[in-house]
Amino acid sequence: MNVNKIRLINFRNFLDVTILFHNSLNIFIGNNAQGKTNIIESIYTLLRGSSYRTKDDSNLINWNEKKCYLLGEVDKAKEYFQINILFQNVDQTDILAKRVKKTIKVNKKFQQKSWLKERFTPVIFTPEDLQIIKSSPAVRRRFLDEVIINLHPIYEQHLKDYNRILFQRNILLKSEKNKTNLDRHLSIWNQKMVELGSLIILYRAKTLQLMNQKAKIIHHMMTKNKDTLKLKYNSNVITSYTENKEEIQNAFIQKLNYNKEKDYRLKMSTVGPHRDDYLVMNNLIDLGIYGSQGQQRSAVLALKMAELELIREKDKEYPPLLLDDVLSELDSERRLFLIKLISDRSLQTFITSIDLHDLIQYDSIKQSKIFLVNNGIVKEQQ
Repeated sequence: MNVNKIRLINFRNFLDVTILFHNSLNIFIGNNAQGKTNIIESIYTLLRGSSYRTKDDSNLINWNEKKCYLLGEVDKAKEYFQINILFQNVDQTDILAKRVKKTIKVNKKFQQKSWLKERFTPVIFTPEDLQIIKSSPAVRRRFLDEVIINLHPIYEQHLKDYNRILFQRNILLKSEKNKTNLDRHLSIWNQKMVELGSLIILYRAKTLQLMNQKAKIIHHMMTKNKDTLKLKYNSNVITSYTENKEEIQNAFIQKLNYNKEKDYRLKMSTVGPHRDDYLVMNNLIDLGIYGSQGQQRSAVLALKMAELELIREKDKEYPPLLLDDVLSELDSERRLFLIKLISDRSLQTFITSIDLHDLIQYDSIKQSKIFLVNNGIVKEQQ
């Protein structure tokens, strides 16, 4: 899959810029706050219909304008796609109305954001991803859920439905004072919660096992077979891996019954996939607690490359890889490994960096385009 071209009109700090990309490596060089990350964001937004940096589309529009355009050309599986996205501020007479109207066209036909998300699955790696190991369980769950959505788009709807049920169940626990009424109503929500929650646990357990296999191999290569990476699912519903949905449902029901009084007392749902976590271990040591920064970075890099490989297996080709200011976070050995990993694959990659000297030592940049980014102006280096 390749993004051949993009045009940005009033997008962030770009007034009108057209960029023709290389089908292998694209490098964006420039000082901080010049627009390098905005280019990475624009590619992601073109392919997914929304930004990874903000939930408010109005932030994508240049401060002095009321609308912006993303226009791009993409090849995937021998198909050509012309994608046009318009973000337009609207007058807000209703404070509950959306601030921005988004219009998506693909090959001149109107499409929804979900259409893009079902077809285009770029893998993005940012410095914030280094928090996957050492941050909260919520951050790890979000990363895993995003991987699953890329592999199985229907999972996003399952997740939304589960969270809606969880929200209603928690409201009931907080508001209902009569225990008899509470028991009766909870039985209804519990049934829905078990059905959807078990499905989410099954998706997560399966995907984590697949990621574990891929990441372990990549991590072995990175550490020259010195270290062994392992991902361990930590669920408060099941105690061991299973692909039997009925078994998961039975365990879920038992846990809900066992924690019923606790839920009453705390007025919240204490059992379910919303409290899942997973351990990232190196030689059986929890990297989140005991890992060095170098070990944590190696593990996150392995996880991201594992995600890339899983998407390739699904789509039969690599998705675009977006690396935003990641090289500066890696030491020279891991940087060399990443560049070699990229150059050994038929993979379109977009990299931002402050200094070309960070990359000039690598032979792979001979098959590339280098762009200089300065205050919203992009020039290809000849």
